[in-house]
Amino acid sequence: MPALQLLSTELENSKWENEALLNKIQTLMNQGLVLASRRAPDNRVFSVEELAWFAKASYSIASSAFRSTKMEPFADTCQQTDRTEHIVPSEHYLLCDSLKIARIAIEARKDISVDEKHKHYSAIHRIGTHFRELFKGQTVEHNTNAQYEKWLSQHRIILALDLEASIFLKNWTGVCTIIEEASPFLDERLSSVFLDGILRSEGHLKAKVQAVKTLLRTLHASPSPYLNKSTFMNQTLPRYIRCLFQLSLDAAEYQLAESIFDQSLILVQERHAEAGNNASMSLPGYPEDEIRWLSTVAFNRAVDYYLAAADADCRRWAGKAINLADIARDDGALGRLLRGKLEMLA
Repeated sequence: MPALQLLSTELENSKWENEALLNKIQTLMNQGLVLASRRAPDNRVFSVEELAWFAKASYSIASSAFRSTKMEPFADTCQQTDRTEHIVPSEHYLLCDSLKIARIAIEARKDISVDEKHKHYSAIHRIGTHFRELFKGQTVEHNTNAQYEKWLSQHRIILALDLEASIFLKNWTGVCTIIEEASPFLDERLSSVFLDGILRSEGHLKAKVQAVKTLLRTLHASPSPYLNKSTFMNQTLPRYIRCLFQLSLDAAEYQLAESIFDQSLILVQERHAEAGNNASMSLPGYPEDEIRWLSTVAFNRAVDYYLAAADADCRRWAGKAINLADIARDDGALGRLLRGKLEMLA
């Protein structure tokens, strides 16, 4: 212990940048772990208090040497001491997992080879899975504890990083699982991070469609107290509908795209009726540009059907686009414009 304390002090004086000292400290800690694990409980080399100090020292060094390549072994060490004697609560594991995954994420996002990225993102997924399992225990044991809120915030970060890793690893089933797992504590920030990560990815369009469908369905059914349902329905939901609608068109899943448009049209009409069925008014709180965008894109799809000589599909899509355009807050200008264009096609 005295030798470890002395080396730790010297390392701190070097501003945590002396790799030789880090190597010596790591060697001492490994030797301590070996000694602690070989003795029976009634013949310990170290007391419980000493092992507790050992675990805390490991974490302290790991967090201080965050940017060093030696950080991860120290974080592993502080978890191993916990496993040996159960001297600290499971929060200690969560701390170590959080530290490791944040450090690895920095490396994974660098301009490095695909193989290196694969290694780092695989580690993120492995550690993230471990953290998520531990967090479930926290939910059961401490769901009324203020400490739980801190871990909940960290859990959201871990889920976002795990989703990023799953996307890179092309594990789209895992992406959907992560989204569904977040349902009880989703907030708008986390759902936005999920959506942006999916949209920015280079994944197959059909996989992205399925992921956004899962996200939209999860948001609808989420019991999360961190979601403002009124804000979600009037402001957030339109963005998700637009993204899923465009993805469906890009993926040539036209039946799905039409179904999404139908749902959005019904939603707008219902809200419009609630507002007094005033044709000059838009859905309260519903972004005007979203209504105009959906109407225009749907009408353009009708034109595509016209060019393909699919007259029935053309009329159906054009009719729905015009119905939505009529609700726009522009005194019917967009609806008249689309009707005029439809007449030109005829």
